[in-house]
Amino acid sequence: MFEALIQTPEWDINLLYYTLVLWIVYYAGVGIYRVYFHPLAKFPGPKLAALTFWYEFYYELYPHRFQYLWKIKKLHEQYGPIVRINPIHIHIHDHDYYSTIYAAGNRKRDRCPWWHHAGHKQMSGAMLETMDHDLHKSRRSAVSNFFAKSSVQQLQPLVIESVNKLIARLKQEMKSQTVVNLNYAMAGLTLDVISAYTLGEPMHALDDPVYGKLWMSVLRKGVQMRPVGRQFPWLVNTLMNLPPHIIEKIDPNMATWIRYNEMCRKKIAAIMSHEDNDKAVKHRTVFHEVRDSDMSVKEKDPFRLMGENSVFLGAGTETTARTLSVGLFYLISEKRCGQKLREELKTVLHSKDTKTSLPQLEALPYLSAVLNEAMRCAHGVSSRQPRVATEEDLQYRQWTIPRGTPVMESAYLLHTDTEYYPEPFAFRPERWLENPGLTKYFFPFSKGSRSCLGMNLAIAELYFGLGYLWRTFDFELHDTIESRDVLTSHDAFIGITELESEGIKVKIVGETAD
Repeated sequence: MFEALIQTPEWDINLLYYTLVLWIVYYAGVGIYRVYFHPLAKFPGPKLAALTFWYEFYYELYPHRFQYLWKIKKLHEQYGPIVRINPIHIHIHDHDYYSTIYAAGNRKRDRCPWWHHAGHKQMSGAMLETMDHDLHKSRRSAVSNFFAKSSVQQLQPLVIESVNKLIARLKQEMKSQTVVNLNYAMAGLTLDVISAYTLGEPMHALDDPVYGKLWMSVLRKGVQMRPVGRQFPWLVNTLMNLPPHIIEKIDPNMATWIRYNEMCRKKIAAIMSHEDNDKAVKHRTVFHEVRDSDMSVKEKDPFRLMGENSVFLGAGTETTARTLSVGLFYLISEKRCGQKLREELKTVLHSKDTKTSLPQLEALPYLSAVLNEAMRCAHGVSSRQPRVATEEDLQYRQWTIPRGTPVMESAYLLHTDTEYYPEPFAFRPERWLENPGLTKYFFPFSKGSRSCLGMNLAIAELYFGLGYLWRTFDFELHDTIESRDVLTSHDAFIGITELESEGIKVKIVGETAD
C-alpha cells in the first residue's frame, strides 16, 4: 500500500513536463517579442532591460535598494538622451522636452498603471492614482480653486498660526537645550498645516513630544513599498487588506494611521451628508468643495475621498518638510548665506514679532533664491514620473514614440545636470539671481495638467516657515553629516538620505537680535 501511495502516475509526470515546456516556450516568446518585435525595440538601451523587469528589480530592490535612478543616469551617458529602461518605459533626459511630456491644456496625458501599482481599492480613487486623463481632470477641477493662490492667501493666518506654534515649541527646546530633529519638527509643521487646510482641524503633531516622527515613519514606509508593489502587486494588496488587528501586531504605527484614516472617513461622510457641526472646524474644507460640486454621487463617496485625503496628507507633508530641513541645514552650515538672508529678512521683519504677508516675503529676492536652491537640493519628488500620450505619437528628434507608451523624465537628474547647474551639489542661492532664466529649467512641482495641486500652499509654508524661523533663532548643528543626513542617495518616489540616517539635528543656541 505504501508503495502505491508514493508512486506518481505517468500522466502526472507528463502534465508537469508539458506545463514546464509551455512555461519556457511562453516566456521565451515574450522575451523575443520584447527585444526584437515590440514597438519600442528600435530604441536605444540595454537588451536585458528590454527583456525583463527583473533588470530594474536588481537596482531598485535587491541586491541594491532604490538605486535605479543612478543607473538610468549611467544609461543616458552610454546611450544618449533617450533610453528604453524596461520593457514598457522610455526615459528622456532633455530640459527643453519636459513640457512636451508633461503637457498642459487639451493634450491628454494618462498615468502608467504599472508604475503606480494602480488598482488598490483604498488609493485608486485619489487624484494621484487616477490613470485616466479625463477622470483626473474632473476630480482636479472640483477642488482646484481651493488650492489656488487666492485661496491660500485667504487662509494665510492658518499657516502663520502653525509656524508661530512651532516657534513657541522651539523656544521651550532652547531653554532646555534639547537636541531637535529638524526632519520631525518640520514634518510636524507641515502635517498640521495640510490637515487643518484640508479637513479643518490640525493633527496636533506640533503637540507631540517627537513632532511628526510617527507619521513621517508611516509615510516613508508607504513610499518604500511602491517599488515592491510594481514588481509584486499581489503581495502589497495582501498586506494592505489585512485586518487591523493583524496590522497592529506587524506595525503599530501603520495601525494608528489606519485608525486616523477611518476617523477622517467619518468626518468626510458627515460633510457629504451636511451633518458636520464640528466647532473645531473654522473654515470650509476641500471636502465642502467636493460636496458642493457637480461631481457624481459615486465620486463623492467618503471611502474614495478618504484615499484622497491620505494623498493630500502624504504629498503635503514629506516634501515640504524636507525642503525646510535642508534649507535650514545649509543656512546654518553656509554662514555667508545665512547672514545675507537674515539681513534681508530684517527689512520686512523689523523685529521677531513683526507681522508680514506672503507677497512681502515673496518680494525678497535672496529669500526666493534660497528657497529655490533648497527645493533643488532637497529633491522632493526625485523619481521619474511616467506620462502616457493617448491621442498622439510623440516626436523626439529622430525618434517617433508610439502613442500609449509611458514616457518620462526625472527631476533629480535634471536638477543635478552640470550644463544647467554648475557645481550641482553645492548650495548656491546666487545662481538664481545671476541667471533668472534658470527657472525655465526648474521643475520641483512638475508641470502640465498633472502638476502639484498643492504648490501654492507649499510655497506659502516655505516662505513663512523658513523666513520666520531664520529671523527668530540661531541654530547649531548636532551630530549631522551632509553625506549621510542631507544628500539624496536613494530614490523611493521621494528623495531620501542614507537609510541609517536619523535626520538633521540641531540645538537652538539663542534668539536673533532685533
